[in-house]
Amino acid sequence: MNAPFFALPPSAIFEDGRSRRDSEARLLDQVDRQGQRLAVIHQASQGISVPRSYQRNRHFEAASKQLAAAGLPVDVRLSGGGVVPQAAGVINLHLAYPVQANYPLQHVEAHYLGLCELIANALAACGIHATPQPVQGSFCDGRFNLAVDGKKIAGTAQYWRRNRTATTPAFSLLSHAVILVNADSTKLTDMANRFEVALHSPVRYLPEKTTSVAALLGRPVTDFEQILLQALQNPPF
Repeated sequence: MNAPFFALPPSAIFEDGRSRRDSEARLLDQVDRQGQRLAVIHQASQGISVPRSYQRNRHFEAASKQLAAAGLPVDVRLSGGGVVPQAAGVINLHLAYPVQANYPLQHVEAHYLGLCELIANALAACGIHATPQPVQGSFCDGRFNLAVDGKKIAGTAQYWRRNRTATTPAFSLLSHAVILVNADSTKLTDMANRFEVALHSPVRYLPEKTTSVAALLGRPVTDFEQILLQALQNPPF
């Protein structure tokens, strides 16, 4: 049996006024010091999350100011990927844990698949069968999305950082996911597209390429966070 994850309250990591990037680094610092398997489940306030690579766009600062003025603040995260809209009904799962490794690239896929399996198990508890696959046209598309009938329902990302306190080769891994639970796919896609437009980017996303737990079940879901917490007690990795 794999060691369970210890769930921290969101307020312990994601404090008001602290950037997402600083919050994620703080979570990894705790793993460095304590060697624990930690989890944080939270719903962020409305806005846009982007990887650091977007800051290289010469329109980034202007676009961020434009969206912030419209009530969509832009926050930079540690992991890669693309634009991720945040709104009510979007659940963020952050896992942070130690990995003994010399070369992270040899382990990336296994940890992605482990995260996908954990979330798929939680979705299966709701009667939803999801599988890892890319979904062209969805926001923040990647090989390790979870999709249902060709529509993205969750996205995943990683960030590996060498453990600053370890005496042997080791990393602290941030493995996280965004799960569309009670979210409005059309609204989220519009948010992502507004940012791409502000960046003068030709990229556009399609609302029909994403779905949510509520849309698939035909009703809002109120206990998904509890289902995730249960899954974290018996993780597949």
